[in-house]
Amino acid sequence: MKEIYAWVPWFTELAKKIAEESQQDLADAAREVPWKKDGTNPALLNYGDNFIDPFSFFYTLSGYVGTSLENKNRICGYINHQFEMENPLPVELDDAFVFPQGILNNILFHAGDNGNPDLLWQLFLSAVSGFNDVDPQEFEDALEIGNVGVKKLTQALFLINAREFIPIDDHTTKLGLFGFSKPPTRISFLQYGELIASVHAAFPDCRLFEINILAFLCSKNNLTINANSYFQISSNAHGQEEDHWDRFNANNYVYTGGPGGEVGWDEFEPVEHALVYPLNEPDRGDVILVRYGPHSKGIGIVYRNDYRHALNGDSKIHLLWLNKQSVDNLLRSPQNRGFSRAEAIARHFRNASEYSATFRLLDHLSSPEPHDPPTITDTNRVEHTRNRILYGPPGTGKTWNAVNHALAIIDGEEVQSDVDRDRFHSLRFDPKTGEGRIAMVTFHQNFAYEDFIEGIRPRLEGESVAYELHHGIFKSIAKAAEDAENDERFVLVIDEINRGNIAKIFGELITLIEDSRRLDRDDATRVTLPYSGDVFGVPDNLYIIGTMNTADRSIQMLDTALRRRFTFFELMPEPQHAEIERSIDGVDCAKLLKAINERITALLDREHQIGHTYLLHVDDIEELSFAFRNRIFPLLQEYFFNDWIKIRAVLANNSFVDERKPGTLLSDSDLVDSDHRTYERIPDDSECWCDPEEYKRIYQSE
Repeated sequence: MKEIYAWVPWFTELAKKIAEESQQDLADAAREVPWKKDGTNPALLNYGDNFIDPFSFFYTLSGYVGTSLENKNRICGYINHQFEMENPLPVELDDAFVFPQGILNNILFHAGDNGNPDLLWQLFLSAVSGFNDVDPQEFEDALEIGNVGVKKLTQALFLINAREFIPIDDHTTKLGLFGFSKPPTRISFLQYGELIASVHAAFPDCRLFEINILAFLCSKNNLTINANSYFQISSNAHGQEEDHWDRFNANNYVYTGGPGGEVGWDEFEPVEHALVYPLNEPDRGDVILVRYGPHSKGIGIVYRNDYRHALNGDSKIHLLWLNKQSVDNLLRSPQNRGFSRAEAIARHFRNASEYSATFRLLDHLSSPEPHDPPTITDTNRVEHTRNRILYGPPGTGKTWNAVNHALAIIDGEEVQSDVDRDRFHSLRFDPKTGEGRIAMVTFHQNFAYEDFIEGIRPRLEGESVAYELHHGIFKSIAKAAEDAENDERFVLVIDEINRGNIAKIFGELITLIEDSRRLDRDDATRVTLPYSGDVFGVPDNLYIIGTMNTADRSIQMLDTALRRRFTFFELMPEPQHAEIERSIDGVDCAKLLKAINERITALLDREHQIGHTYLLHVDDIEELSFAFRNRIFPLLQEYFFNDWIKIRAVLANNSFVDERKPGTLLSDSDLVDSDHRTYERIPDDSECWCDPEEYKRIYQSE
């Protein structure tokens, strides 16, 4: 089962070769990697060469090669050639790709253009050399970079050097070794070293990447450990004096020289009174105890048993090692049989101090209802930046993703796409009752401080007009968050945040949303509100998510005060989205969207592309016609201000735009330029809107 770790030497070699080259060499190579089948760029390439740091590169690499065989072949094939890799990577084996995979919407080790690539390069070079070469301050400073946390940083370190580092993530914490049930938000490098030491103590002489596989499989419920089912096997395979333990250890398997007794490999009918090894009995998750005569060699868990399918000389029992310590003369009366059930022998192993930690681990992992280790504090949940903005062109799913981000923040988990969206509605904040934890507001040109924070509003009382103090949504949810118990998290989603006048809406409170100015921080700040006279501050458990349509207002023009206080997550069109139809009466909607956006980018800019959501759930030619007539074409008219020449260029001069000459509308023809043309969008009832060939022309003209 050695192939399950084949990614390790490949990633290790790649890290060493990158460390030997310049930063610009990595940037140049990263820009040539065929990351996506459609040729579009990943987020890694969107912020300039300086921000193509090795941590973002390796995390991006893990995220893309772990998604499909096609990606593995395309990306790894290029890297093999570009870096002249010597270690093979068996891309056809899923087992070779069990390693942390970067989440593509949180892939970078910087937030927009806010980061510290020089620090990351220093930490990378140290990590390639080994754990003891890392400057603890560099590790801790890296955790202070926006968009970086313990889980993400340690996963990337593991990818870079899997022999010396281990991820502190949702999988390894399930082993019950760390004293917390979820990854902490911050740890010192000394604490990280102590966590790694606890792993080594629980898995004596095992390699960290071996332990990570076990943690992953158990966490994902792909491996159920049966601590009540034991088998013993001798490393004296083939009944000779030679000890095959080194081969067992290096290849992660055990085997015997035959079925047992007097039965040879070519005759499967046992003779009378012969001892036949029950090689086909060990199942996935059973425990294998390895010995050589009276000496114990190690303990492993069955991962796959070839003998259950074929009883021959090539069969092996593939293992995940738990302990590789040898104990001399552990077994006083060892059985002579090469393989057998071993409940009695297991007691000797369990009583040995060298294996005590292993059996505690087995008991923990095999419990029908394993108890999570105690949680130190609620802050052990996944950390999230306090202020973030999801930005991109129309139709890229910014508001949809805001729901995912909000629920991830509430639950203290990583951002996921497959969430229970009904929970978002059930958690909506009611300013009248103070119940709920997620509020949502939309900014617009007339939105003001009095709407957002507080102000005086008129109220009709009989025939008179009275005035009352109005509490805005921000003040209301901030007060609820401050009064909350158990450090509950609250989220305010601001849709279209760039459409409002930030100075007018936030006023002096724009400073209070900074991390360092929040309540319970070192520089906590409170102000006296002008209308109510209340003393007000922003609690640390209130998170702000903004969405920004880059086609509505360029990100370069964004209020500077806002830019400095938010981290940015870019969402761009995904032509290859799984829900975009590839054949509607022969029309490939993915190619259609890609062609349109490439021309918009060339004629205008990348911020005015058309998002993939405009083509989601478009299943037939009538729905495609509706989407084009009522959603996509109006956007083109808005983008190009009725510059019909460019609109026609985007559509490859298909029939959706009519070209007309002036004709004889004017009696004096000399007043009209003979070359003048007028353009009109074809009528909604034109058959061209439902003609598949008109859509094909858009992407087949190239």
